[in-house]
Amino acid sequence: MNISPLRFAATAALALALGAPLAAAAAEDEPYRDGAQVRAELVKVLTCQAKRDEFMRVGNALTPLYYDKPAQPALAGWRKAKDANTFVTIFDMPEAITVYGHSTKQVMMVGEGLLAVVDGDVADALSKQLKLKASDEPLARHIRVREISRETLGDGIDTTVTQTVSTITSHPGKTMVGCEYKMVW
Repeated sequence: MNISPLRFAATAALALALGAPLAAAAAEDEPYRDGAQVRAELVKVLTCQAKRDEFMRVGNALTPLYYDKPAQPALAGWRKAKDANTFVTIFDMPEAITVYGHSTKQVMMVGEGLLAVVDGDVADALSKQLKLKASDEPLARHIRVREISRETLGDGIDTTVTQTVSTITSHPGKTMVGCEYKMVW
């Protein structure tokens, strides 16, 4: 059987197009080398310097902990904290990270975002430092936000990266600062 070069090129292009999403998904699931790599990527996610796939990689690494299952070795010492607020999940880390000058050993997963949980009510100071404004959502005026970037994926779907600072009554004396990586239709 004789395959024409044009037919071969079309088949190769189709294989590459179908394989690209699989390669991206594989990168999201690739284990971290060590705890330092996890912390470095986490800080990048929390400060809105990451791409959505980097956010998804951190989220995928934390998912087993959410379900009280063993996590990859680079997350040794991490654990899901007990929390009365059913809308958030807090993870305790064995080593502190620093986000915008604030050290913490806790990170909160909420919706499509990760937030550092820092001591003190520093929401106003952080909002001013980061040039954030009150959310447009009627029930979320306590949340300060700034859209960092928006990428159009096509078919009316965008991804947004939104910087967030908030306080919530279930966590008095704490301020949450981080980033949301959302799909928007």
